[in-house]
Amino acid sequence: MFGLAAAITAVSMLSSCKKDSDDIAAPSLKASSGLALSPAVGASLPLSNVTTGTVSQVSAGLYKVTNYYVTQSVYDPANPHQANGLYYFDFSLNDNKLGQTATTPPSTAWDLSFSGTGNADIKVNSAGGVSIKYLNENFATASARTATSAWSAGTAVAATATFGHNRTIMTTPLAAPDYLAAASGTTIKGWWNYYFGNHQVIATTDLTILVEDTAGNIYAVHMISVYNNDTPTGTPFPSNFSYLTFEYKKLS
Repeated sequence: MFGLAAAITAVSMLSSCKKDSDDIAAPSLKASSGLALSPAVGASLPLSNVTTGTVSQVSAGLYKVTNYYVTQSVYDPANPHQANGLYYFDFSLNDNKLGQTATTPPSTAWDLSFSGTGNADIKVNSAGGVSIKYLNENFATASARTATSAWSAGTAVAATATFGHNRTIMTTPLAAPDYLAAASGTTIKGWWNYYFGNHQVIATTDLTILVEDTAGNIYAVHMISVYNNDTPTGTPFPSNFSYLTFEYKKLS
């Protein structure tokens, strides 16, 4: 009897250890438990519940999300203005959050949603207390600020507004000024310009988004591209969009 009891105890312990190990390894369980993705400096980890996408820590506190793409069965590459469903991102977790449906937010906290043309249009979780501003500064300058300095200097975006399309340029990109958000006689409205000549959505180079989450943390965010590997391909307009790449840093 003693031997049988010992065997049962050993099996139970092995099963428990295996379950604990499986819980740690399974991305879906990790996501539901709300544990943050924490890549080491110079390393990357796959985002949760996505088709493709990684988050890497480029240097201490500086993170980069690359080729962030979520298949939600509504994507139509023949329609350049159709969103690929809705993406949701949480900076405190460095991770994607799974929406309840293609058009319904997650039941738990999140910071930004991405929709619209190429999933390039940003909204914040205003109902959850998240706020958004922007700085007319490049990311290197903005991310070197303190949280107080950045937020005080930022221009507010309406809580329910979409921050995406900035201006339309009727040519293809020609020179550095084309990539600026600010232009003579225009008002900054978003982070990307649309180039009618080759139907490309291109990120501006002189604008940084600021996000304040529900805990009061301030993040500087630089949107880089909506195209797979940052390179638009396809004619008459690029068809490899909705692959988001951006970098961000929590300001202290």
